[in-house]
Amino acid sequence: MKPVPRALLERLQDLAPPGAEVVPLDWAYDGEDYHLAVFVDEGEDYRALEDRLLDAIMDYDEAHGTFSLCLVWPKQQRTLAGIR
Repeated sequence: MKPVPRALLERLQDLAPPGAEVVPLDWAYDGEDYHLAVFVDEGEDYRALEDRLLDAIMDYDEAHGTFSLCLVWPKQQRTLAGIR
């Protein structure tokens, strides 16, 4: 798996709420180029955030011919995403 480009990480960090963590994961499903997780505090609107991030990821993927996946998780569930 290739490292997640800095431009993609920075774009997602810009869209994420203050205090959120954008983390490139070191694993991906078959066919994915990049897999990322965004960890947010409880009380954030996960669906609205996923929608904003999805638009940015789709734009990036279309421009670069890649396929990326980004999931939003509560910070308390880091281990479910494979992060300690």
